[in-house]
Amino acid sequence: MTLRSRLAVSIVTLLLLCAGCNSQPAATAKHADQAPATQASSEFPTTSNPRDTLPFLASDALAGRAPGTPGIERAGDFLATEFARIGLQRLPGTDGYFQPFPMALSTSLAPGTGLSINDKPLQLSTDFSPLSLTGEGPFSGHVVFAGYSIVNPKFDEYAGIDAGGKVVLAMRQEPVDQNKKSRFAAPNQNWSDGAFFSAKAKAAAAHGAVALLLVSPPSSGGDDQVLPFFGDTAGSGAKIPVIQISRRVADLLLEMGGAPDLKSLQAEIDSTLSPRSVELKDVEVAGDVAVKRSTASVRNVLAYLPGAGEHADEFVVVGAHYDHLGTGQLGHMLGPVGSIYHGADDNASGTAAVLELAERMKAAGPLPRSVLFALFTGEEEGLIGSDYFIKHPPVPLDKIVAMINLDMVGRMKNDTVLMGGWGTAPIWESMMKQAAADVGVKTQSFEKGGLGPSDHMSFALKKIPVLFLFTGLHKDYHRPTDTADKINYAGIDRAVDLTQRLVAATAAMPRQQYDGSNDSKATMAFATGHGAAGVGGGQAALGVVPDYSSMDATDGVHITGVGGGSPAEAAGLQPGDVLTRWNDKPLNNLQDLSDDLAQANPGDAVQITVLRDGKTVTVRAKLGTRKK
Repeated sequence: MTLRSRLAVSIVTLLLLCAGCNSQPAATAKHADQAPATQASSEFPTTSNPRDTLPFLASDALAGRAPGTPGIERAGDFLATEFARIGLQRLPGTDGYFQPFPMALSTSLAPGTGLSINDKPLQLSTDFSPLSLTGEGPFSGHVVFAGYSIVNPKFDEYAGIDAGGKVVLAMRQEPVDQNKKSRFAAPNQNWSDGAFFSAKAKAAAAHGAVALLLVSPPSSGGDDQVLPFFGDTAGSGAKIPVIQISRRVADLLLEMGGAPDLKSLQAEIDSTLSPRSVELKDVEVAGDVAVKRSTASVRNVLAYLPGAGEHADEFVVVGAHYDHLGTGQLGHMLGPVGSIYHGADDNASGTAAVLELAERMKAAGPLPRSVLFALFTGEEEGLIGSDYFIKHPPVPLDKIVAMINLDMVGRMKNDTVLMGGWGTAPIWESMMKQAAADVGVKTQSFEKGGLGPSDHMSFALKKIPVLFLFTGLHKDYHRPTDTADKINYAGIDRAVDLTQRLVAATAAMPRQQYDGSNDSKATMAFATGHGAAGVGGGQAALGVVPDYSSMDATDGVHITGVGGGSPAEAAGLQPGDVLTRWNDKPLNNLQDLSDDLAQANPGDAVQITVLRDGKTVTVRAKLGTRKK
């Protein structure tokens, strides 16, 4: 399930049920509940049993299945081999079972990146490392210490100092109390908006700084490790270079400038809640941030099971994403450097469930509609694979009657499946109830609408009814500890039972019109504007859906949709629009839009300039309130 490095998304949950299934799924008892055996790294599993396929997909050998890595290539080869073994057919226009396309990968540092103090060079990756949102280019200037680089009505760390043309040294996070709790965060937040890297960089740039050096405050503990550079496929989010430095280097700068050490300064700021900003005289820092960007050919894995009858040329899509976070190369870092993010539940579980479902359905015989099995890549970086599928469909989009998505179905608890999207078609609710009763599971509703942080949203944006199976979040989500030994395999069996009934009922149902009336109630960032780039913590919402395939664009905010009933819809914004100005300020990228939303209030009227079909259009939007 996607959670981009700079997207703070509320996760959607859901379950699906269906009626009128005309074929019975294989009994779940056919799978024993023994612990999965370790799969030899040199061979593929030869069955679709999730107890074999899931441990393989989540193994060390596949190294977290990050796009552009050998691990995900091997995973894709295995999935195509399974589709062939099961006897599924290839789709027109695909390369075997593959739908290849180019994807922008994480950027890397180019030769020339460096940092020096008074002409003495520092060591990359030991003393310093640029952060993912960094701007690029050379810089030099005297150093000013600006505390946490925070500006708010009660606490302005730039008051009384001149940062123009200088390099700002600041701490990560923000002032904390004696219990190490933020002094500025709202009750439901860990940190306020000002604690985010992007807010610190924006404050420094607004005061004329040429670069920002960030250091972990002493109160954060740890071994003061400088993290490797993890480039962001979205491109630069800051207008100036932003570089993490070690506490050793920070204390050296402070000492050379005649200031107290970092620990003393933090203690004073935190205890008095008063700025301790100061210019470090005779200390000059120079540097350069050079970034190399690359793309790779990645692959969706697609196959179909032909239907029989007058609607055999129509399709039910059953999908799951098979990518994950690799070893952190996509900018995710919630474990030790170099750890494998195995992604057993997210989403080897959904992938394994689709394989098992495909084998069952092949054995059961044709349905009234064809079933298209789609295993997507690039989901973790913003639904890249499913977005490409929608924009380059192997079958006409008007022939797709519904999409059923399985994402994180490996941790079922209390026989409960969470359910989303069931409000997108009138018939879904009764179908779900019947299917759940047939299987003997309980259901819990989360989102009725079709917008959410997984691949079904790409279809919902094209007004295709969607359902989304999910068994819940857990402490191992997006961490290296999401491993195969923690999977509830009997729960996956039941999820497959449920999905088979849903697919059978969907294949036989009357064609449904997409109902978007619940999309405006979505709780996630995509529809509401909440934290659109991981920095907005304000309450204002616009309601646009960013086009993540255009995240590296600098000509504005490209959108692929608007939330039903949202301020964006009321203002007349349309899919395909490029938002270029917010009142009198330019919008260069999604970061700018997120920052503007963070500073706005519900009810504010804003003028938005839009590029639409080569023409400039101006609309006025009255901002709504972000959903919690």
